[in-house]
Amino acid sequence: MLLLISLALLLLGNGKALLPTVFALGFLSAGWQARDYVSQVVPAGQQVTVEGRIEGMPRESLREWRFQLAPVRIAGKGQSLPLPPLLELHGNLPEPPVPGQRWQLHVRTEPLSSLRRSPFKDLPRERFWQGILGAGKIQSAELLASPWNPMDWLAQARARIVQASNEALPRIGAGYIQALTVGIGTQLPANLWQIYRDTGTAHLLVISGSHVAVVTGFFLVLWRWAWRRIPSLARRWPAQQSAWLAAIPVAWLYAYLAGMQSPGERAAWMITVASLAALLGRRHGIWSALAFTAAIMAVLDPGQVIDLGYWLSILAVAILISLGAGEGHWRQAVAAQWRVSLLLLPLIAYLFGNLSLISPLANILVIPLIELIAVPIALLGAVAALLDWELLYRILFRLVALEMSAVTALLDGLRQLPHALVSVASGRLWAALAASLAFSLLLLPKFWPGRSLAYLGFVPLLAPGVSGGDDFRLQELPVGSGMALFWQQGQQTGLYTANLWNKDSQRALPGELAARLQKTGSSKLDIWVLGDLSHPQPLPQSQRILLPPGSRWPELRSSPESCAGAQIAGAQSPAFAPVQTCVLWLDQGRVLILGDLDEPTLGKFLLPQHRGAPKVIFAPASLDVWQRHDLLQAYPFASIRYVGEGKGNWNWAQGKLQMAARNGLRPYWELS
Repeated sequence: MLLLISLALLLLGNGKALLPTVFALGFLSAGWQARDYVSQVVPAGQQVTVEGRIEGMPRESLREWRFQLAPVRIAGKGQSLPLPPLLELHGNLPEPPVPGQRWQLHVRTEPLSSLRRSPFKDLPRERFWQGILGAGKIQSAELLASPWNPMDWLAQARARIVQASNEALPRIGAGYIQALTVGIGTQLPANLWQIYRDTGTAHLLVISGSHVAVVTGFFLVLWRWAWRRIPSLARRWPAQQSAWLAAIPVAWLYAYLAGMQSPGERAAWMITVASLAALLGRRHGIWSALAFTAAIMAVLDPGQVIDLGYWLSILAVAILISLGAGEGHWRQAVAAQWRVSLLLLPLIAYLFGNLSLISPLANILVIPLIELIAVPIALLGAVAALLDWELLYRILFRLVALEMSAVTALLDGLRQLPHALVSVASGRLWAALAASLAFSLLLLPKFWPGRSLAYLGFVPLLAPGVSGGDDFRLQELPVGSGMALFWQQGQQTGLYTANLWNKDSQRALPGELAARLQKTGSSKLDIWVLGDLSHPQPLPQSQRILLPPGSRWPELRSSPESCAGAQIAGAQSPAFAPVQTCVLWLDQGRVLILGDLDEPTLGKFLLPQHRGAPKVIFAPASLDVWQRHDLLQAYPFASIRYVGEGKGNWNWAQGKLQMAARNGLRPYWELS
C-alpha cells in the first residue's frame, strides 16, 4: 500500500509532496514493523514442528548445515507460537538442502543471542530487520514436495554459480567470482579485504549500484541493436522505448541474483523510476528519482535508516549527480569519480579517524578494470555455468580470477606507498566542516576562479589533534576467560594480553583486534605486551613485542624485548614494574594493568614505594579472594575491574570507566 501511494504521487507529478510523504510513511512503517517483529520472536527452549521453505544460500559449517527457513506453520505442544518471517536453523539433514525446498523439521528452539556475532558489524540488528526472529537446532527432518516458484529458480541459480566457481577455481579465485556475480564475499580472506579497505575500493568487491547500471547499460545497447534488426517490431514500437521497458526486469534480476544488497536495490529502483518516466513521456528528474529511491527503500526496509552504508551510498550518488557524472566523454566520468572520492574524505575522517590518501587514484585505476572488464566476463561465465557449459565457464572464471589477482597486487603496491593510509583524530567536527567547505569548490564549473583552492581541504583533515591524557582510550575486548586490553593514544595502538590459554579465547581475539585496528586505519599494532606466554592464534602483527622478564619465545619472528623498565613512545608516563609478569601503567598513571601474580610477588608490588595512585585497575579474574582483598586494601579509592569474569566489557576514556555493552534493558532485536 505504501509503495502504491508513493508511485501514485510520483506519476501525478506532485514532487513537492512526494519526499515528505514517503519519509513520514517510512517512519510509521518502521515503528509498526518493529512492534510487529517484537511480538513474533519465537521463545527459546521449545520443542516445535516447523514446516517451511529454504530461503537464501545454505552453508555447511562444522559438519552441519545452517540455513534460513521461511515457515508456513509452527506447531508446539499444546501452545500457540508466533509465525515469524524467517528462522535460522542448524543441524544435520538427510540430504544437502537446496534453496526453495520445502521441509518439515522437528526443532528445539534456541535464543537469538546464540547466533553468530561479528566485531565488524551489528549482526543482531541486521537479523532483526531481515525478519530472522527465531533460531533452533534440528532434531529430525523430512523433505516435502515443493511447488515450482520462479523465485526458487533464481535462488537455485545463485547456488549453481557458487558451486561452479568452487569447482573451477581455488578458494580465493572462487571468492572473486562469487563477490562480483552473486554478492557473496565470505570466501575472500580478511587480509585481502584489508587491502581493498586501505585503498578505499572495498565497494568494488560487492555488488554496487554502478555494477547494476553497467550491466543494464550493456543490455540496453544489445536490446536496441537487436530490436532495430527486426523491421516489423521497430515500426510498431520504437527501439528506445522497448529497451527502457526491458531494462526494468534486467535490473531487478541482477539485483536479486546479487542478494538484494542496498546499493544494488537502490540502482534497480532508480532504473525503474527512470524507465517509467521515459515510457510515460515525462521529464525525468534525477534528483526526484534519487529522493524517491531513498525514501521507498526506507519504507520497505526501515532497518536501513540506521545503516551507515545506506547513507554513504545515497550521498555518493547525490555527489555524482551534482557533478554531472554519466554525461559527456569518459574523461568527465573519471574526473567525477576523482572528485566524489575527495568530497567523501571529510565524512570518512570524521567517522573512522583514518584517510586513504591513495583512494582517489586507486578508484580511477581499478574501476574500469573491474566494472567494464571483470564484471561482464564474470557474468558471462555465470550464464555459461547455468547452461552447464563447463569448458566455457572455467575459462571465463579463470580469466576473471587472473585479472582480479593482478588488481589486488596493484592495490597492495599502492597502499605500500608512503603516507597512503593516514590516521587522523576522529570525531573532529570542525575539521570535517572546514574540509567539506573547501572540497565543495570542486562542484564549481571547470574554469571557475579559485577552484584549485579546494585542495586546501586536506589541511584541516591532516592537522594533528590535541594530544594529552584525555585522548587516551582503552577497551576491554570480549575474549571469554582471557584478558585482552586494547588502547589507543594519538596514532599509537597497543595490546595487553594474558590468560589466553583457553582455545575459545585464543580464537576470539584476532577478529576483535582486527575490528579495532580497522577503525584506527591500521593493520598492525605498535606494541604488544604479553602478561604471560599465552597468545592468540594467529599471532597479531606488531612492531614491538614485550615479554615478562626472563621469558623467551623462540617462535617469534621479531626479537622481543623485556617489559621490565621498557618505555612506550607517545604515552604520557608509562613504566613497567620488574616483576614476574608485565605490570603496565598508562594514561599518566591513571590506569594500572596487572598480570597474574602469585602471593609473594603481589605483596611486594603493593608495598608503598611501588605504588602509584591509579583511578582504575584492570586485573585478571584468576586472582583469588585473598589477593583481591589485598588489592582493595592497597588501592581503596580505585575502581577495580577483574577481566575474564564474563560480566560485560568496559571502556576507559576521558578519565571515566564505562560499560561498553548495554546495562539493563537490551535493544528490541535481542529480546529472546
